[in-house]
Amino acid sequence: MRKRVLSTLLIVALSTLMLVACSNKKDSLVGSDAKAGNSNIKVIDILLTEEEYGIGVDKNKPELLEAINSFIEEGLTNGKYEEITGHYFGGEGEPVPIYSADKDKSKDQLIVATTGDFEPFDYDDGDKHYGIDKELINAIAESLGKELVLEYINFEILFATVNQGKCDVCIAGITINDERKEYVDFSIPYFHAGQCLATRKDNTELDYAKTLEDIEKKLLEFDENVVIAVETETTGEDYLNGKEGTFEGVKCKILRCPTLRDCLIELNNGNADYVIGDSAVLKYLIANG
Repeated sequence: MRKRVLSTLLIVALSTLMLVACSNKKDSLVGSDAKAGNSNIKVIDILLTEEEYGIGVDKNKPELLEAINSFIEEGLTNGKYEEITGHYFGGEGEPVPIYSADKDKSKDQLIVATTGDFEPFDYDDGDKHYGIDKELINAIAESLGKELVLEYINFEILFATVNQGKCDVCIAGITINDERKEYVDFSIPYFHAGQCLATRKDNTELDYAKTLEDIEKKLLEFDENVVIAVETETTGEDYLNGKEGTFEGVKCKILRCPTLRDCLIELNNGNADYVIGDSAVLKYLIANG
């Protein structure tokens, strides 16, 4: 029960920070023609899915999982989460650069599989590593008295990498689901997320939509003349493909891109009609260019 209460409070806290961020940040175009204050992209703010992010932990390290869960729980009550997320979502302070040590078996290290391409959770500038996930996992490593080592892995093999014992944990804005639980044990959630659509402001096709049912009915009507861009190997791609017992999947063209930022560039350049992606990340990328 305590974990559920803490997770719910965390969702409320982070949602509030996101609202502050969206109201404080200036709009900008996504892509090479970006101009602050002149965004031509809008978010259709109706969640198509609801999901939670967690840290994937080696199944052979239950003590590590317990320690991470304790840190996540305490992080909410002692203000650590608010401090970290405030660096990205409209609070005080600036993103803090995180540095990775070199892998060394003679040292007590936390080996972390990550990706580096999911702002504002996970991104890089040279040897400086930024994002909510990076600051969170660094704080966890410090609390454990371990040196942080970041290993960059393609998202689709993150879980197998941890499962094979090559890394202790993985973190990269990872949605908790049953398929991934076959490879790793997940921490308690640290972020509540959901997929939504973005489109150009001159596209009024879904302006009438008020509910999930409105959106899904229209999505099912789209033919191959409509293009939806999505980051590959994500919940958004799973949604578009459809799953038995839920949404049946679209018939329109799916444009798969390496990152969500690439999806927005395709949208801005007229190569896609819509983008589907994590709501918080879409809003952050649109607001920050």
